[in-house]
Amino acid sequence: MNVRSTGEFESIDRIKKMLPELKNAVVGIGDDCAVLGSARGKYILVTSDMLIQDVHFELSKVSLLKVGRKALGVSLSDIAAMAGIPKYCITSVALPPEAPPAMLDDFYRGLLKLAKEFGVELVGGDTNRADKFICDVTVIGEVEKVKLIRRNGAKVGDKIFVTGSLGGSIKGKQFDFTPRVKEARLLADNFKIHSMIDISDGLSSDLHHIADASGVGAVIFGDRIPVSRNADSRIDALSAGEDYELLFTAPKAVKERDLTARLKMPVVMIGEITSKREGVKITDNKREKIDLERSGYRHF
Repeated sequence: MNVRSTGEFESIDRIKKMLPELKNAVVGIGDDCAVLGSARGKYILVTSDMLIQDVHFELSKVSLLKVGRKALGVSLSDIAAMAGIPKYCITSVALPPEAPPAMLDDFYRGLLKLAKEFGVELVGGDTNRADKFICDVTVIGEVEKVKLIRRNGAKVGDKIFVTGSLGGSIKGKQFDFTPRVKEARLLADNFKIHSMIDISDGLSSDLHHIADASGVGAVIFGDRIPVSRNADSRIDALSAGEDYELLFTAPKAVKERDLTARLKMPVVMIGEITSKREGVKITDNKREKIDLERSGYRHF
């Protein structure tokens, strides 16, 4: 047995079982961010993501300007998934000793440009040597306790919504996406949102995350999935991942048109939450329900 055969999420579960019960943190492993207690009616949010050369990007195909932007963007997207406001970031970078200083310059220019757009301050980090370029970014944010949205709040009867369009991110969006921080805050401010996640692993996989955390089932209407013009197929929209759009659930009274008007971007109702015994399904071309496989990107 190895981590490839065990699987990424199964490996995470193994780590979770090793941990003692939380005494100070509000939420640990298992959501988009760790949630820590704070005063003034707010929580502190903490998240981190790592990018590795030749695993997540190839320098022959993408500039370090874009790598730096994405390195921060993926963690900003995690903060958005919990309706938070990003505040600070810490970066750790490893690169070959013979690398030109311009590599670091380009990486940080890309990262800092996005940081400025979202009011995030770079406050520290680490630099080390490695055979390839590796970066790890931690983002610290905050959210009002009454506005925190987690994966585990989906309720039977909820509608399932998604922002934007899905699929084809490999053609460029994976490096140029806009973290939906503003949109998530508008949702928290104006609607009763029961659960939310950002689509990083793929719609099918991330919907399963919500279902697992909430103890519910779900059905997706296949013909309602907003497929990007860059996607090769509906399957691509379901499983390719790295769209960094918001997937969320809300009561039946919440309307697609109202969400679209408030967020000033397309929001599509793609399904509904069902009981756990019904599992996670998708409708085919004949509107018959079939099992929705947990497909999407996994590191192992």
